[in-house]
Amino acid sequence: MLPQPDRRPTAHERARTLLEFASSAVLDVRGADLTARPGLPPQVACALRPDGSVAVLVGRESALHRITALARDPLTAELDCVDVAPVAVPHRIRGRLQVQGLLSRSPGEDPAALFPRHGHRGEAGVLLRLEPDHLALDDLWGSECCLDPDGLAAAEPDPVAAEEACLLQHLAAAHTDQLRELGARALDRPDGPPTGWHPADRLREVRPVALDRRGLRVRLLGAGSALDARFEFHRPVAHPEELPEAMHRLFAPVLHGGQGD
Repeated sequence: MLPQPDRRPTAHERARTLLEFASSAVLDVRGADLTARPGLPPQVACALRPDGSVAVLVGRESALHRITALARDPLTAELDCVDVAPVAVPHRIRGRLQVQGLLSRSPGEDPAALFPRHGHRGEAGVLLRLEPDHLALDDLWGSECCLDPDGLAAAEPDPVAAEEACLLQHLAAAHTDQLRELGARALDRPDGPPTGWHPADRLREVRPVALDRRGLRVRLLGAGSALDARFEFHRPVAHPEELPEAMHRLFAPVLHGGQGD
């Protein structure tokens, strides 16, 4: 059920999407004990500037702000971004992006302009600058150990990423029958079930795992089997407004008993 190479998102597209829409992002400064304080490490928000540097939004009261304010030179730091499926499934972590580089303050910039989705948090936060020199990606598509920072800057985030969580949750709550039919379609092959699915197993549940401009990924669950299946849209969508038609055409064989496009 893998798409053709020209329909797969590039590693840089996946990395930029994960960077800007991660479920959680934690910034660690090498040599600074950020974990000794009470509570969990603070979450940060990230955005990519046109020059390839990463804008990191932190709280004014955070240890990261204090450490960078006192530093005379840029600090070696690592940003760890984790992507978690918005629907409950086994093996829920979908991807991780690690960005290593030099961290410094970024005075004179407006956080609210770079992070409009964060509202008051953006207005109350402080901007730091991370200059990447190494990026490593591990996600549902595979692993890339040495991404190019310039390639990341040139890539665009997936246009449906902001709506993905709500759409997947809606599918899981309101379209279980259609999802199950999709799963059955993935297993119903003339040469038998795909690799990773036990031939004697019975399909128990199908959960949506990921949605992007090119298609939908679901997770097929049986008593002793778990398998991901990918369903491509008839063409990639350029804007969230195109998703209803794309989803309708994707489910058309399920709804009407045909084979679709």
